[in-house]
This record gives sequence, C-alpha cells and structure tokens, in this order.
Amino acid sequence: MKILVTVNTYYPKLDGVQAVTDYLTTGLAQKGHEITVVTTMSPGLPNEEIYKGIRVIRVNVYTKYACYYGDKNAYRKLILELTKQNDVMINVCTQQALTDLLFPILDEIPCKKVLHIHGINDFKWRKSDFVDLKHFVYKIWKNFQWWKLYQFNADAIKKYDAVLQLHRFDPGYIFFKKKYGIKSYILENACDEQFGNLSKINKEKYCICIANYTIRKNQAFLLKAFYQAKIPKDWKLILVGSEKNAYYDSLVELSHKMERLYGHHNIEIKTNVSRKETIELVKNASIYLLGSTWEAFSISIIESMASAVPFISTNTGVTRFMPGGVVVDSVESMSYWMGV
Repeated sequence: MKILVTVNTYYPKLDGVQAVTDYLTTGLAQKGHEITVVTTMSPGLPNEEIYKGIRVIRVNVYTKYACYYGDKNAYRKLILELTKQNDVMINVCTQQALTDLLFPILDEIPCKKVLHIHGINDFKWRKSDFVDLKHFVYKIWKNFQWWKLYQFNADAIKKYDAVLQLHRFDPGYIFFKKKYGIKSYILENACDEQFGNLSKINKEKYCICIANYTIRKNQAFLLKAFYQAKIPKDWKLILVGSEKNAYYDSLVELSHKMERLYGHHNIEIKTNVSRKETIELVKNASIYLLGSTWEAFSISIIESMASAVPFISTNTGVTRFMPGGVVVDSVESMSYWMGV
C-alpha cells in the first residue's frame, strides 16, 4: 500500500508527535508499505531525502502564533499530485498548517483520508497562561483561532474516512463525538521497543525527566519539588532537553537559588544527549518525573512504564488513567511522593 503522511514535526526534529509518527511510519515501511512523509521545512535541511526507506518532503508552510504562513497554494498543489499516487493520506494533528490548509480541498483528494489526532486545545486556562502578559494575550488569541477552526470546518472534518484518537477520555475524543457526532477509533500511544528491553539494567538513585526546555514542560516545578523532598543526599535529579534556550537558563538560575535556600543537591541539566544514552538514562532511573502544565497522552510516561520505572506526574491529559505511578497537583505533593 502507498501511504502519504503529513505532519508538522518529523526527523530530525524531536518531540512527542515526531516520536510517535517516526515509529508508526518506520513500522509501516518495514512491513513493505511505501511511505511518503510531508513535513515543514527547516533551515539547513534538504527539500527531499530518504530516511529509513521513507521519502521525506519538506515544504514551505508553517504555523506561528496560531496562524499559517508560507506558500499555501504550492503545498495544496503538491498534496493533490501526491494523493493521486497514494492509497491513503494520513493528516497528523489539527491546529497546524499541514492539516488545516487541506480542509478546503478534501473533496478533490481521491484517496482515503485519515485524521490522526494527538489531543486538541481544550480552551482551559492554566497557571502557565498567567506567567506574563505575552502568554495571557497569546492564550486569548489561540482560543479565538481554534474556536474559529472547529466552528467553521465541521463539514470538512466529517469528510475524513476515519479519525484516530489517543484515548476515550481525551478531550479531543469527547469533543469530536459531542460536536460532530464522530465516534473515533482509539489508537493510544506506544514507544520505541528498546525501552522494553530490560536486560542488563541497573536501577540507580536518580529521578529523571526527558522533555524540551519550555514553560509548558515546566521543569521548574520538578526542581522545586526535588529540593524540598525528604530524599537522601546521594540521590540526583537529571533533566534532559534537546538544546539550551532562555528557559534552560532560567532553570540554571533557579537551581542556584534553590541551592542557597535548601543546600547542595545533585542536579544535572543536560542538552544534546544522544537517543541511545537517553533511553539508557530512562531505563536505569528509579523515578520518572513529569511536570507539564499540558499533555494529551505523554509518550515519556509510556517510555517510563515500558522501562518498569514508576512515575510521578502532574495531573495532565490522561495520565491519571495510566498504571505505574501517581499524579499530583502541587509541588508539595510531588515532593512528598519523591520522599516515600
């Protein structure tokens, strides 16, 4: 079968959606299907290349501040041509350009159409939306933009032959069923099989979190909890993110402040860690931590479960329905469970 996938982030970018799309597309390719992935162009990357036997095409359309930019007509023309050559088109996630720009032309696409949802903006307000005026205004803008998207594209969304969702209690699943009368298929999440290989592991005295350094991932929450936890001094907190940025700098500054308040603790705030080393760090950890203000179905929690590492997580997305850990609603609660 020939399958076309459109997704905002793909190799070599790193995030949860990328990870899921990677193992799904490579898995399909290994089964003999012919896979083409269309994704957003990034500086320094070729317009087209072959990755793990998959044809990757990068296009000049992107999402910024909940708006869509780039050569939209060229993108639509490309998809119309590609779908003549494919049996199925899978659009990964709404609320981003590579899916939403196709709504007006779905009638012209001849192959089967599948929408793969990784959660949606649920319009709820969270503490991170009030950190400063910029985030507050952006939240208002996003809510308005996403309200327009779902209000005026109901007919387009109903043209998909199938809709895949993460979990029956996910807001996206509930919203699509209530708003459009669509009963979606539940695909859930999974992770790289390497996390399930538990031979030769050595559980060590550290807590770990793997996430890009952003306000939404909220590693500051984890730092505060770790410093306040009644935990032996030989334990360590390891944070791993893809690269240094302003939020990374704020974490370093916060750790220095916590040192002055609570004394020395073993903290490592890492970047540019290889995938192989990241997997080993998770597998050998004693506790996995997640402090996110918003998640749909955290793949990092799935990775910790596959690695037989108990988790402590903020009560975000569907994490409360997942076995193998506890959910918390405050720094004090996470601090307590770290010390148990």
